[in-house]
Amino acid sequence: MAAVAFLIDVVGGMTIDNDPTNWAFTSDLVIRLPRAPAPVSVDTRAVILRNGARSAICEMPLTVNGEEWGSSLISFAKVPRREGDPVKPPFDAHAAVTRMPTEPLKETLRAAAGFVSRNRSQGIVAADLRTELLNPAGAMQGAVVAGLVEAAAEDLADEQLGGDRPYVVTEMEVRFLAQNRQSPIVSSARFVGNPADGLIRVDLFDDDGNGRLTTAAVVRVAPAP
Repeated sequence: MAAVAFLIDVVGGMTIDNDPTNWAFTSDLVIRLPRAPAPVSVDTRAVILRNGARSAICEMPLTVNGEEWGSSLISFAKVPRREGDPVKPPFDAHAAVTRMPTEPLKETLRAAAGFVSRNRSQGIVAADLRTELLNPAGAMQGAVVAGLVEAAAEDLADEQLGGDRPYVVTEMEVRFLAQNRQSPIVSSARFVGNPADGLIRVDLFDDDGNGRLTTAAVVRVAPAP
């Protein structure tokens, strides 16, 4: 799910974030995936549904071999650069694509991001704000936020539901409430309703879990296919 979130966030962001005087921060992200083995590759494109002065919404159809496989919607808030913010680099679509790594990770995404499970039965996972996890404005990148939500939900499900197969996230709704800027970012998670239904509420807090509520999410988990 985090890899798909990254694809959606990057393609949507590259489409919308083209004003040097404003940041375009992800504000809402909804993803629906089938409960099926991961395909070799997934394609998407940004279909702009609304692009106003203060916000934008894109539909991000997810296709595999030309067939619709999953769906997503992503919203962005347009925020003027403040004095003291990092300089916003000029947008160059070709450079953005060519700078991205082309080799697969040699470790899990969770390990590469440095996520640390503190209490699996409560979905408590922590992440330090390393440079590799930040967006150009210096806050945790939107897809990394989604990855931390995913890790919290999977920890909770694996620990409390058990079973022969690990649990994976198949649906995700994320509300980005504030920028994650004070390290470490820490999650908490709980089941909503009957745990067997796989619906989980996840919150993220900054300042080692003692600060602001930065992210609120609802996800659904299922045993890996």
